[in-house]
Amino acid sequence: MKFRTTGLAAVLFALILVTAAPPALATNGMYLTAYGPETQGRGGANLAISDRSLALNFNPAGIAQLQGNHTSASLSVLAPSLEFENMANRPIDAETAYFPLPAVTYVRGGTDTPWSWGVGLVAQGGMGAEFRGQNTFFGTVDQTYTEVRFATLSPTVAYSFSDDMALGATLNLGYADASFKFFPNTSFFNAQNPEMSFFGVDMDKASGLQTSLRLGWWWRVNPKVSLGAIYQTETDSNFEDGDMMVNFTGHPFLGRKVNYTADIDGFTFASQAGVGIAWRPTEEWVLALDVKRYFWDAAIDTITVTAHDPDVAGAPEQIVLPFVFNWEDQWVIALGGDYRVNDRLTLRAGYNYGENPVPDDTLNPLFPANTVHHLSAGFSWLSGAKVYEFAVERAFQNDQTNNNPDPMVNPFGPGSRVSHEQWTVSFGVSWAWARNGH
Repeated sequence: MKFRTTGLAAVLFALILVTAAPPALATNGMYLTAYGPETQGRGGANLAISDRSLALNFNPAGIAQLQGNHTSASLSVLAPSLEFENMANRPIDAETAYFPLPAVTYVRGGTDTPWSWGVGLVAQGGMGAEFRGQNTFFGTVDQTYTEVRFATLSPTVAYSFSDDMALGATLNLGYADASFKFFPNTSFFNAQNPEMSFFGVDMDKASGLQTSLRLGWWWRVNPKVSLGAIYQTETDSNFEDGDMMVNFTGHPFLGRKVNYTADIDGFTFASQAGVGIAWRPTEEWVLALDVKRYFWDAAIDTITVTAHDPDVAGAPEQIVLPFVFNWEDQWVIALGGDYRVNDRLTLRAGYNYGENPVPDDTLNPLFPANTVHHLSAGFSWLSGAKVYEFAVERAFQNDQTNNNPDPMVNPFGPGSRVSHEQWTVSFGVSWAWARNGH
């Protein structure tokens, strides 16, 4: 089989259009617990293993273990279940949604050089929730909607100091966009206190580039134990040129909807650091443990939406909407294992604990990224040079209530409760071939 780089480029270019499209309701803050069915099957533990081409999205040093050409393609489908209630609403279920999350990677390594390189296209995560039929405090029935989408094209390089130690680096060249609706059909003017007026908004796709750097180290201490470590910088984020409608139909002078251009400031994807260990007590077993820290405190504080350039004369020249989140740093612990039943079949199971980064007093149904406990199971089947993989993950229900009485921080009122749980199913295939085509 001959490999053509021009063919790969065409495939990647086509797939980036697909990968950038789906939103995700991520489970470790705005990141997924795992990428690809193999890693998901063991609960996300992969920093010290990283011996497939998708390793470039975990620990880029891991691709130094690969020789020849390696490719993987996978699809995860995430199905969240959300419920919201507050003083104005009995429990409301979010709209049913299924989020496809594709990934495709290619790595090339060899015995004649210490260098390996690869490239990946991966849906990294995001958030999204839609609640229709909400009773508002302004006497209307309306909706809230959010969608954040994030995908990266990730060129990667790794250098082997020996057969047992390597360093690697990945440059994440990402695209993200954000959309939201906050009671868009509601327009309320308070004549006694104009500052307490409310004019609904509908913003579509403020977008831009997101860049970060991931560094990795891998060391095989002995045939039974290996270690891994990573650090990834916070994204350099850019969300601009969204189309935002502000509903001024209830305003005594404007009396109509006004269109603006909108930008978002203060919305970044967190930096992270992690260490992992893998232990092979027998030829059949691999046990892995990862401990990671996501630094959300520095990434998501107050997100500010600024609308400017109205299309109606006399409308406010600028509107500033601050959303207070004050997310907290998050510990993530992933524990999992593989059991090789025979030369073809490998079974997996894992557990992922992601500390909830969302404080009670800033929780809202716009961004309910608060699941904590996740169990997973999966298997792989070897057939020739191909490995077929499958995994399923269950994020268990987490109920959280916001009793903050400050309407500038909690516009949904004290007693606002969000319940969140989800299923994720992943399947994919990996294959390898030598450089000479045999």
